[in-house]
Amino acid sequence: MTYTDQQFGAKLLAQLDQGYDALRIAQWADRVFLSCSYSTEVRETLIDIFTMQEGEEFHIPEAELRRRAQEFASA
Repeated sequence: MTYTDQQFGAKLLAQLDQGYDALRIAQWADRVFLSCSYSTEVRETLIDIFTMQEGEEFHIPEAELRRRAQEFASA
C-alpha cells in the first residue's frame, strides 16, 4: 500500500484519537514502516515514532505527534 502524506496524517490522527499510548502507536508505526510506501518525510516521522518502543526517553509528546499529523493531513 502507498500512503500519501495526507493519508498518513489522517491515520496517525486516528491512532491518537484512540488515546495516547506510546507503545501502541510505535508498534503501529513499525507495521506501517515495514508494509507500505511513503514519502521521505513520512519515513523520517515513522522512524521517530517507532523508536518510541525503545524507552520513555524516546517518547514524543502527544501534542507534538498531533501537530505533525495535522501538518501531514493538511499538506
